[in-house]
Amino acid sequence: MRKGIAVVLLGLLLAGCASGQKNWANQPVEVKKNSPVVFIHPDANTYQEASVGVLPFQVPANMTREQGEGVAMLFKDVLLGKQAFPRVLRLEKPYLDIEEALALGRKAKVDLVLAGKVNYALEGSQFGGGRVEVSTRLLNVHTGNTVWYIEQSMDQAMAYPKSSTLSRFVAAFNPPEIKRSQAGPVVPNMLAQVAFDMAEVMAGARSVSR
Repeated sequence: MRKGIAVVLLGLLLAGCASGQKNWANQPVEVKKNSPVVFIHPDANTYQEASVGVLPFQVPANMTREQGEGVAMLFKDVLLGKQAFPRVLRLEKPYLDIEEALALGRKAKVDLVLAGKVNYALEGSQFGGGRVEVSTRLLNVHTGNTVWYIEQSMDQAMAYPKSSTLSRFVAAFNPPEIKRSQAGPVVPNMLAQVAFDMAEVMAGARSVSR
């Protein structure tokens, strides 16, 4: 239930993420999920009882500040749902750099602060082409050290329609195909999957589902 609410909420926030263009494809284009790449991780899981503050995500130029806040809300809900940490708060004030992120975490009296960034977000077109790339840095506010640093991307392949003479001839004698549901915008669904994968990694999973 929590997953559904988060995805619906994020979908509303990210409706203008591409350029206002709607996806009129007859059927969804397959999305390729790349595994999370972990650059920094703790040697042992010593943060089971830590509290976490999630800052608004920094976003690219085609996204708004409100959408960055929506991504932070999604990560907060997923971290709680996965029980990665016992206490997770959403911190409302944005940050410019790591030092400011640490200061906001100390002010909120949390042990760790999640400073995330959507590096790239493209909804794509009716033929696919969507892409998302996210990086997250979990910082220890007491030491200033990075506890986790993870990056993950997802890509949607391009699927151009067949345009041969034969395919056009066959289409002329067949009724148009009834369009199928797109299961929501591509970018919010990608971001939700990235949030779930990263939360599982921080909770101690050594692998995530493909």
